[in-house]
Amino acid sequence: MSAGSFRPERTGPLTWVQQEWLPEQPDAREFSHEDNMFRRLDFPPMPPDRVRLAVRQVLARHEQLRSRLVGLGEDARQVVDAVEPGCDLVLDTVAPESWDLAVTAARRTNFRLSREWPLKLVADHGPDGVTRLAMVVDHCAADGLGVLALYDDLAGALAAAAAGTEWVPAGPVEQPIDLALWESASRGGAAYLRRVLSHRRQQYERLRSGVGEYRPARAAAGGAEGLRFPGCTLSSVRLAKAAQAVADRTEVPVSAVYLAAFATALGAAEQVGTVGVLMLSANRLTPAALRSVRNAVVAVPVVLDVPPAGAFADAVTEAAGEQLRGMRYANADQRLTGALADEILGDLRTSAVASAIYNFMPESALRGEGVPAVVRDAPLDVVEPMPVRDTAAERMFMVTLRQDRVILTMRWREDNTWQRFAEPMLRYMADLILHEAAPGTDAPVFHA
Repeated sequence: MSAGSFRPERTGPLTWVQQEWLPEQPDAREFSHEDNMFRRLDFPPMPPDRVRLAVRQVLARHEQLRSRLVGLGEDARQVVDAVEPGCDLVLDTVAPESWDLAVTAARRTNFRLSREWPLKLVADHGPDGVTRLAMVVDHCAADGLGVLALYDDLAGALAAAAAGTEWVPAGPVEQPIDLALWESASRGGAAYLRRVLSHRRQQYERLRSGVGEYRPARAAAGGAEGLRFPGCTLSSVRLAKAAQAVADRTEVPVSAVYLAAFATALGAAEQVGTVGVLMLSANRLTPAALRSVRNAVVAVPVVLDVPPAGAFADAVTEAAGEQLRGMRYANADQRLTGALADEILGDLRTSAVASAIYNFMPESALRGEGVPAVVRDAPLDVVEPMPVRDTAAERMFMVTLRQDRVILTMRWREDNTWQRFAEPMLRYMADLILHEAAPGTDAPVFHA
């Protein structure tokens, strides 16, 4: 597939989020397939031409799905192509016996973002028609909510095509180029950015003051090249019930309960009284943004004080408040916020107390994604190792709600302090939440 296979419609700058997430070398990402996002739609048998009609309508609605990157660094821009002839390059129709192989191949795509769209669709065409459609999306192009919007639009367009009726989408969507122009060339965008930078300065200064004499661990000699990313996970039904009970009693979102537990465990492991967590926030503040297929996730610094023993409920309340403040000031030009972080935090910026990522994934954001057997059959309340990956964030804690359970996952680069602390941190987080839900015994203690 080459750029010559497409017919450009318009071009424009990148959004602030695209500047953060899109790679410096968009055609040289050897392991990017590890983060591709997958959904599957099943429906009654349908002629392939109607499936293609639905796909064309969805591609016409969402410019991100038919966009490519051109240029590098400061010169990078996005090019939106016409639906045709690109539609035929992303939609692959195969026989049912070839379905599994074709889907596996699609999921292992390392998208070359200057030469191809960030989407692959696989339809199976049996004797009675098409009954399944798999979609694979590059994680740089769309976040979880964006993929959910794509899933819902495809489902709606397919249902209309099957019935022979006109598809009427839910409402207008926000296009990345339009947002980028507002951010970079409007008075409103400039005013918003000033407020964000003021909030970030307050957060960085609070963290700098709160960690006191803390000194980050030295990086391994020889740099990070060749290092891999281990992980561990804990699945629990009773923990999910306990966290929801704490959230209900304190009247906060359940995500704040897990964030407070993470901050408390991180502070205990690093022996500091204040920590900064990079909370992934889906920056979608309008109905049009909620319906858009694009990447809107930004890493928002949330600074929290580590509570003394027995005061975890106070930490939950504080976490909820800081979450809300962070979401209000989430979107930003990362070049400016990065320079501000370097100025105030120095080498603290990349340390465990300032760079660990927190990601919360509710069940509602995973519609269309089957529950993997490794999750469904995992032993409960046991910390288990995960397969080692070649790429990942240097430190990341993820909370996923699936059916009746919660899955806590930690992943880290093998040369940092989580190699020693990750498993005891997971156990401590669980103990904090379970104790808060049913107090009566001594408050849990962190044991490395």
